[in-house]
Amino acid sequence: MKHLLLYFYITTLLIFSNCYISNDNMTINNPKNIILMIGDGMGLSQISAAMYSNGGQLNIEEAKYIGLIKTNSASSIITDSAAGATAFSTGKKTYNRAINMDVDTLPLRPITSLLSNYHIKTGIIATSSVTHATPACFYGNQIDRYHVDEDLADQFLKTNINVLMGGGEDYFNKRSDKRNLIDSLKNKNYVVIDSIIDFYNLSTEKLINFCAPKEPASILNGRGEFLPLATKTGISVLNTNNSHGFFLMIEGSQIDWGGHDMDSDYIISETLDFDLAISAVLEFAKEDKNTLVLITADHETGGYGITGGNTKTNTIHGDFLNDDHTASMVPIYAFGPGAENFIGTYHNTDVYYKILSSFQIKN
Repeated sequence: MKHLLLYFYITTLLIFSNCYISNDNMTINNPKNIILMIGDGMGLSQISAAMYSNGGQLNIEEAKYIGLIKTNSASSIITDSAAGATAFSTGKKTYNRAINMDVDTLPLRPITSLLSNYHIKTGIIATSSVTHATPACFYGNQIDRYHVDEDLADQFLKTNINVLMGGGEDYFNKRSDKRNLIDSLKNKNYVVIDSIIDFYNLSTEKLINFCAPKEPASILNGRGEFLPLATKTGISVLNTNNSHGFFLMIEGSQIDWGGHDMDSDYIISETLDFDLAISAVLEFAKEDKNTLVLITADHETGGYGITGGNTKTNTIHGDFLNDDHTASMVPIYAFGPGAENFIGTYHNTDVYYKILSSFQIKN
């Protein structure tokens, strides 16, 4: 009897050493899929303002494991989006304006390229042009982020990324070299849809949607539900015949632009839109039970602060230190298997290594 009890005790310990309890369900500690959500320029004040203007609650609150990220680049205490996203995509700090280049201007391998070696599907969704700094850091290499949109579009053509959604269609089909890269993408078996609500075959595994010729409109100017709809579509495509898992980067790009414009309404509307995408991601993750969700920012923008408001009327008064980025740490929220590994205070480069570790990949 003693031997039987000892066997039961040891077996229980082994089971719990490889699992954790979340939402009353047992979940394997290493995820099959990882979704990285980046609210560009989204600090705690941006999140707080959106929360108070939304009746005091956001979907992001469902992610209970929370850490803080140090955002400085290699060249400055204040990072730009290119250096910040390079840190997430390569695990290396670099100089501002660099897209996946090291401090010596040598190219770094983006995480999507590495994951493709393990047959992990990948995708990119943004509310900016897909050649903007953050999304570009998940597939391209450029010494300077500016005036290289056509070059980045050409670089995307050489990747194995499954899903691409955002603005920037002109950089693919209205180019100075007269090439039509959309035809080239179709030749690589991509399904290209004109609208995020267009029909596509549910067996599709490679999908592209351009929602704007260059930069998409803001929520305040009529972008509509593109981001939450693109999020649901992107997940569905990546999860089709999903034997090895997927990695999806989703950026709420224009939270940052609201900070640069020193426009509180712009910030709040974009953060709420991003939170709708978070809801779609969490809904999938809760049903799938094998998906790690990470929600963070590359930096804070504007030195934004809440200076007043009214919780009864959901109104917010905000003010700004300036119209540029700050060096404030930003939060990271995690949900799903392995979420506990993202608690603490650490550099943005650690996110890359934590993601690889979650996929059980050594680099």
